[in-house]
Amino acid sequence: MPNVSEKKLKLLYLARMLWEKTDGQHAVTLPQMLADLESKGIPAERKSLYDDLETLRRFGFAIETRKSRCFEYYLAQRPFSQEDLTQLAQAVRQATFLTQRKAARLIKKLAALGSQYQGEELLHANGELAGFSAPEDEAAGAGLSVKEVLTSAVERGLQVECQMAHWEVSAGGMVEQSWATVVLNPWHLFQQDGVETLLAFDSETRRLRRIPLCALAQGKLLERPREGALPVGEKLTLEFPQEFLSPVAGHFSGALAVEALGKGRLRATVKAPVDGALFTWLFSMEGNVRLAGPKKVVEQFRDRAKSLAKSYKS
Repeated sequence: MPNVSEKKLKLLYLARMLWEKTDGQHAVTLPQMLADLESKGIPAERKSLYDDLETLRRFGFAIETRKSRCFEYYLAQRPFSQEDLTQLAQAVRQATFLTQRKAARLIKKLAALGSQYQGEELLHANGELAGFSAPEDEAAGAGLSVKEVLTSAVERGLQVECQMAHWEVSAGGMVEQSWATVVLNPWHLFQQDGVETLLAFDSETRRLRRIPLCALAQGKLLERPREGALPVGEKLTLEFPQEFLSPVAGHFSGALAVEALGKGRLRATVKAPVDGALFTWLFSMEGNVRLAGPKKVVEQFRDRAKSLAKSYKS
C-alpha cells in the first residue's frame, strides 16, 4: 500500500499526465495511467485511480470520459485553447520590440500551456522561431542583441561577425541544427511576410542574400567597411483581386501605390529588386498576383516559370 507521500505524488503525476498527454483528440486509459505511475515507482491500483480522478475533478480539472474499446480519459478544457495559443504566438512573432531569442523562448513557453500534441503543432507552425536554439549570448542580459548590432552595422556601414544556423544530415540520417561563425555585410533590415530579415552581401558568392534574424546569434561589430551595394530596384506593376491587397502590402511593407481597375481588381506599383526572392513570392501567390510590367521583368519571370516546368517533366 502506498504511503502518504506516494499518494500525494500519485495525484501530481496523474495531473501532469492528463495535462501533457491528453486533449480533445487524445486520451489515456487506466492501464496507461498505471503503467506511467509504475515507471515512476508509484504503486497504484485501478480502484484507487477512480478516486484520484474524481479528486482532480473536484479540484477543477475538466476531466471527461469517452468509450472506445475501453474507457479513456482526457482533459477537455484548458485556460488557453489551441486557437488562443496560435493567436498569442502570432502576436509574439509580430512584436518588433522582442529579439528573436526572446520571441523563440516565449513561443516555447506558450507551447507548454497546451498538451504535448497541441504544443508540437504550435512549434511546427512557428518553425523558424520555435526551432531557434542559438548558443547563449556572451553575457546573458548584457551587451547588444543581434538586431541592435546589425542595426548599428547598417547605419555605420561595417561588417559583422556572428553565429549563423544551418542544417545538416547526421551519420544516422537525422537533420540537425548547428552553428558556424560567419562574417556578414549588412545592408538593410526589414520585415518580409512578418519575419524580421537581414539583407546582406555575401563576399563568397558576390550576391545579396536574405537571412531571417532568428538564424543569427552573438553579433559583434568589426571595424571593417562592408562590401557590396544595395540593388537598384525596378518599378514593378502588379495586378490582383482586391482580397489579395493584404498579402501584397504585407510583402512590400506597405510601400506601394494602388489604383482600382474595376470589377474588384487592383493595380499596384512598387519599387523592388528583381531577384529570386521576388519570383519565389510570385510563384507562392499561385497566379492570383499577376506581374504586369515592365516587359523585360515579365519575360524574366516567364523564363523562370518555363525552366521550373521543364525540371518537372518526366
